[in-house]
Amino acid sequence: METLNINEVKKDLFKSKKMAKFSHYISGNLYYTVDVFDETYQFPIDTVEQNENEHGINLGLKLSEDLGTTPFNAEIRGSELSRWINKTIKDGTFIKL
Repeated sequence: METLNINEVKKDLFKSKKMAKFSHYISGNLYYTVDVFDETYQFPIDTVEQNENEHGINLGLKLSEDLGTTPFNAEIRGSELSRWINKTIKDGTFIKL
């Protein structure tokens, strides 16, 4: 399996100004596709996370704090999603289509 260099991916996204395109939503994840190094990749953005109280008791799901105030439009510059792209490269969910 090919290992992507996160810094090289970020450089390509900033230099190329490629747009990420919303693909679909399923099971609490937004899925986007983006072209990097002339290949198309898909990656998820988690929209929900487990909500636990101070005692570690699971209270169910809540909106992910990682989303902040980021607007998730049908198209968004790939460089604006680099936070999530980095995470998905690290956890293996940045998948070449």
